[in-house]
Amino acid sequence: MTHPIFVSVALDVPLLPPLTYKAADGTSPKVGDRCVVPLGKRQEVGLIVGLSDQTDIPAEKQKTYIRLLNETEPLGTTWLKLTKFSADYYQHSWGEVAIAGLPSFFRSKPRPRYLQSLERLRKPFAKKKVTEQQTELSLNDDQRQAVEAVKNSHGFAPFVLHGVTGSGKTEVYLRMMENVFQEKPQAQILFLVPEINLTPQLEARVRAHFPDKVIVSMHSGLANGERARAWLACHEKRAQILIGTRMAIFASLPNLALVVVDEEHDLSYKSGEGIRYSARDLAVKWAQLKSIAVVLGSATPSLETWSKVRSGHYRLLTLSKRAVPGACLPALTVVNPREQKTVKGFCTEVIDAISETLEKKQQVIIFLNRRGYAPVLTCPTCGWLSKCPHCSTYAVYHKYNGRLVCHHCGWSSPVYRCCPDCGNVDLIPMGAGTQRIEETLGQLWPQARVLRIDRDSTLRKNAAKEAFEAVHAGEVDILVGTQMVAKGHDFQRVSLVVVLNIDAQLVSANPRSEERAFANLMQVAGRAGRFGLPARMIVQSRFGDREIFAALAQQNYPRYADYLLGIRKAEWSVPYVSQALLMADATTIDKALGFLEHAKALAENIIEEEHFEGIVVYDPIPMALMKVADKERGQLLVESGSKLLLTKFLRQWYRSLCSVKTTVHWTMDVDPADV
Repeated sequence: MTHPIFVSVALDVPLLPPLTYKAADGTSPKVGDRCVVPLGKRQEVGLIVGLSDQTDIPAEKQKTYIRLLNETEPLGTTWLKLTKFSADYYQHSWGEVAIAGLPSFFRSKPRPRYLQSLERLRKPFAKKKVTEQQTELSLNDDQRQAVEAVKNSHGFAPFVLHGVTGSGKTEVYLRMMENVFQEKPQAQILFLVPEINLTPQLEARVRAHFPDKVIVSMHSGLANGERARAWLACHEKRAQILIGTRMAIFASLPNLALVVVDEEHDLSYKSGEGIRYSARDLAVKWAQLKSIAVVLGSATPSLETWSKVRSGHYRLLTLSKRAVPGACLPALTVVNPREQKTVKGFCTEVIDAISETLEKKQQVIIFLNRRGYAPVLTCPTCGWLSKCPHCSTYAVYHKYNGRLVCHHCGWSSPVYRCCPDCGNVDLIPMGAGTQRIEETLGQLWPQARVLRIDRDSTLRKNAAKEAFEAVHAGEVDILVGTQMVAKGHDFQRVSLVVVLNIDAQLVSANPRSEERAFANLMQVAGRAGRFGLPARMIVQSRFGDREIFAALAQQNYPRYADYLLGIRKAEWSVPYVSQALLMADATTIDKALGFLEHAKALAENIIEEEHFEGIVVYDPIPMALMKVADKERGQLLVESGSKLLLTKFLRQWYRSLCSVKTTVHWTMDVDPADV
């Protein structure tokens, strides 16, 4: 077929299969090209996913595409397969995934001077100056064996690099990448990280190791033009290494030869809106389609990943000791605040440990995964609480700007001068957030240099980078922060970690909460003692006798993961079953639940008619956080012991749901992170 006449075009429209258009005279479309097509009364950018020399569409109804956008190489076959798989698995049209996976420049209709703009995106990347000399680190036996295992692998090979915090996983990644380039100098590598604030730090480390390679990054902190430029450099094979957050999974990498997913357990890899994909899972699919190795690294792998290790589907690479000679894991102490005297929320043992650490001119981390000054403001006279008027939760008190802020919908209001119910002027903050702890630390240790790092303190561009540089430079004595301080940072002077309010996670109704608490504890513990200093970790908790602390004391993730897997298997829950969650929101909870009841009836009809035995449909219930931004929300859980069976069922169910006329907004989440 030398000159196709008809093209199949995938468009960013829900449920819409690829549409057939006639090729414009004098053009030579290819699979993977973009084009502008008429769709109703508007014009849309679509992706050509098929060619044919014939069609069943009558000649009078045939439409011709308006413009062929072939100024760049067509998207590759493997990339198209990845987006097709994603669309089928996460229940979207092919175009919804494929077009949404492109930077905005490439999914928008060409504007005037389009070609000039495209050439500007092709401007070569300037060589960035390497600020620090990369010293060649010698690998220990565990590290060397991990590097050799990946080097000697053939075809699709999923590995789990599990190492204690500070075991040198990044150095292992770099050596694995080095081996790839030695074998294939023009290879491309995808390196995924969970957090934006980790990207510059990691990029600097990779750049120092590979000064001759073009290294680009992709994350939401970049402007649209910067993302488009990085994407195009990867697509045209001018960039060899792409470092990015979950959005980078849909970058076009024709010469992809290795995929690395750092901190693979992190929730940031799961999209919480739009196409609710898991970048970690799609990274494994990328590797399978390309027949290459994928390395999932973490000190605390997700239970889904660990279960695949135990079943033999993934190969385990273990780093059992810290990379720096003399570096030790912190000794754990759990103190019960009900059994010790407390001062401003700190147990006396914690106060003594902080004072002792400061006297030694060493650094302290206070970990509290709750930002703001206090979770709620209350009136002691009548019991009024600072509820968000738009959500079924409390507005958090932010003292430094004098406002109440909802962390769910963004509603904000100046702090009331008096109780809105009874007029009492003495409103009291209840509980503690990072702002209050920062204030308390200043009162208890006025001579100490205290720095708070959380989302509020790092809003300004480069603020997080500057803050962490201050810690590394020894300009901070006590660092108080949220999860931002818990991972990916090599603090040389930290010898004490204090954890506050972990009990909120230990008593949560969320079945995954304790698993995540353990990951947080392991990660933040790993910030101490990385460079030979004797280290301690003190956790204030009322539940010191739980298995989570016994495993933490040994820094023994396999022990705790196997313990949790035993519970999950007995309860027949994830990862032993596959799940999908149908979520609905409306002006009232009755409307939301009414739609879900109808959805349940549709599901049961499909199960009966198509003999989908093994599909379990639960009753609709309100979501744990029922009201957000004036919308009341419900959920309906569906699960099965067979992922393949569930996918087939969801495909039919989703189409049935799309045919329902309703004012209720609904979303389907396959493999939900929270149930």
